[in-house]
Amino acid sequence: MLNLILCVLILVALAVVMLRIPTRWRNRGKANADGLRKISLTSKTFRPGKGGQLLPTDYYFDRDNFYIVQLEKKTQVPLASISKVEREAIRVNNRSFWIVTYQHNGETKQARFRHNFTLFNTAFADFLDAVQVANPQASVRKFTAFTV
Repeated sequence: MLNLILCVLILVALAVVMLRIPTRWRNRGKANADGLRKISLTSKTFRPGKGGQLLPTDYYFDRDNFYIVQLEKKTQVPLASISKVEREAIRVNNRSFWIVTYQHNGETKQARFRHNFTLFNTAFADFLDAVQVANPQASVRKFTAFTV
């Protein structure tokens, strides 16, 4: 009985360590040719200027900026202008939607996407850390195993 309890405790401890993945253990991931790191699954976004089409949209970041890439259009937003990163209650395929609220050209805008975080791709968790460093006043939701 004692061996069973000990095994369960060890498994729980390993699970907590693996799911939390402290910052110093993270694989910083490879950037693409532009030096950008992708933080989202490709999503379809409504773009009124193109006849109301749903176009594929990807989200990236680097050290200084957040990028919204929609076909040929690339919007660059400084990380310092992001005011909030929060998780929605809606989940699809066991992944939450995240909302990034930012200021762009004097307007408050939002980007909504599902992250691409895995144990081997920690770009989204690194993005949350980068936003917190660039704008300490930003409201950034903590990323844990329970908020995936």
